[in-house]
Amino acid sequence: MNFSILTADISLFAHIQQGTQQEFLRLDSLPALSQLSGSVVLIDLALPTLPALSDASWLTYTASNQVLFLSSTPSDAEHLAALTAGARGYCHAYAASESLQAILNVVAAGGVWAGPAILQALIRSMHKLFAPKDTQAWMGPLTEREREVATLAASGSANKEIARELGITERTVKFHLSLIFEKLHVSDRLQLTLLAKGIR
Repeated sequence: MNFSILTADISLFAHIQQGTQQEFLRLDSLPALSQLSGSVVLIDLALPTLPALSDASWLTYTASNQVLFLSSTPSDAEHLAALTAGARGYCHAYAASESLQAILNVVAAGGVWAGPAILQALIRSMHKLFAPKDTQAWMGPLTEREREVATLAASGSANKEIARELGITERTVKFHLSLIFEKLHVSDRLQLTLLAKGIR
């Protein structure tokens, strides 16, 4: 897997290399990105020459590479715009080393990195858009309590909300979710929601 970063900021370049323990090729212009294919590419959104994330040209770049956008002033709105532009992830440009490594691992493996707030927003919007699937079909292997937890998680409730609703601890919610994921062969809440809506 090849790793590249599009940035004019030398200190950011050094931070990313040190934080991820990866060798990156530094690109200095967007046209250089068009020469790449099948690479993990980090793009510094502070570059003044970049098109807006709403520009359709991003879809060309994000279709051929696994793109992770870096922002010095991250926001949920920009995060959603980055995902809409086809990015595999979005994070603070100067995120901690552990976070950078975790995000890079997800993106390099072909996954999508979405922060907790964005993930909750996506799940809630899916809950509104799609009618629930027949509960017996997807919840068959679950216990009654696991079904309650799974239903709330698939509708976008956070662990704290599920715990309060069911009168259990957040630790118990996490335990139930790990069993639910294992039994239903899903790896996260987004996949659980897709399964519940009949999309997966």
